[in-house]
Amino acid sequence: MDPLEVALLVVVSALGLLLGSFGNAAIHRIPREIPLGLFSHTRSKCPKCESLIRAKHNIPLLSYFLLRGRCADCREAISVRYPTVEFLSTLLFFGATLIFIRFRGFSWGYEALGPELLFLGLQIYFLWSLLVVTYIDIDFRIIPDRFSLGNWGLAVAAAFYFDDPGLWPALFGGLLGFGMFFLLAWGYEKLKGVEGLGFGDVKMIGWLGTWLGLEWVPFIIFVASVSGLVVGLVQMRKSKEGLQSALPFGPFLAFATLVAWCLKFSAFSVGTLVF
Repeated sequence: MDPLEVALLVVVSALGLLLGSFGNAAIHRIPREIPLGLFSHTRSKCPKCESLIRAKHNIPLLSYFLLRGRCADCREAISVRYPTVEFLSTLLFFGATLIFIRFRGFSWGYEALGPELLFLGLQIYFLWSLLVVTYIDIDFRIIPDRFSLGNWGLAVAAAFYFDDPGLWPALFGGLLGFGMFFLLAWGYEKLKGVEGLGFGDVKMIGWLGTWLGLEWVPFIIFVASVSGLVVGLVQMRKSKEGLQSALPFGPFLAFATLVAWCLKFSAFSVGTLVF
C-alpha cells in the first residue's frame, strides 16, 4: 500500500474517533433539543450527577478505560454505549476509506485529489449519520428532520456535482422509496387504525434512495424487512406483548443501507447479486 494511502487511513481513523465522540453528543442532545455546542458553549455533563466532564476525562475511548467505566465524580457507571459508538465510528471511517483505496484508488495529483477526497468525505458523513440515526431511533423512536431533510438535500447536491449515482437515478430513487413507504404507512393506518410505520422512516428511505440511487432501493427495503422480521420474531418470543411488540425500523434501514453501500463501492451491482 502506498505510504500516502496509509497516512490517509491513519488520519481518517483519528477523525472517526473524534466524530464518534461528537456522535455521542448528537445522540444525547438532538432529541432533547440541547445545543450541540457548535455555536454556543455547552459543556458535556454526567447524566447522573450533572457534573461537568473535564477535558482529560473526555478523550474518546481512552478515558472510558482509564476511568474504568465510571464517572470521575459520582462513580456511577458510564454507559458502554459511549465507547461503542466511538469504536463503530472509527471502524466506519477506516472501512470506508479502505474500500475506496482498494476498489477506486486515488489520483494523488492536485486537480483530482480535492474532488476525490470531498466525495469520500461525503460518503463517510453519510455512514456516520446512519450510526447516529440508529441510536436516536432506538432511544426515542424518532429520526430528526435535520438528518432526513438535510441528508436528502445533500444527496441531491452530491448526485448533481459528482454524477454518482447520477441526478436522475438519485431523484427517482428517493421518489420510489418515499412513495412506497408513504403508501404503505397510509394504507396500514387506514386499515388498522394505528400507525404501523412512522413518517420518519418514510422520509429516511427517501434520502437513502436518493443517496445510493434507484437500483439499490429494492435491495435496501428487502434486507431491512428480512432483518427486521427476524429480530421482531425473536423479540416477540421473549416479550409478553406478543404481536404488539414494537421495533424502531430505522436501525434496520441503516443496516441494509450499510450493506448496500459496501456492495456498491466494492464494485458489485444489483444485477450481480440477482443473477
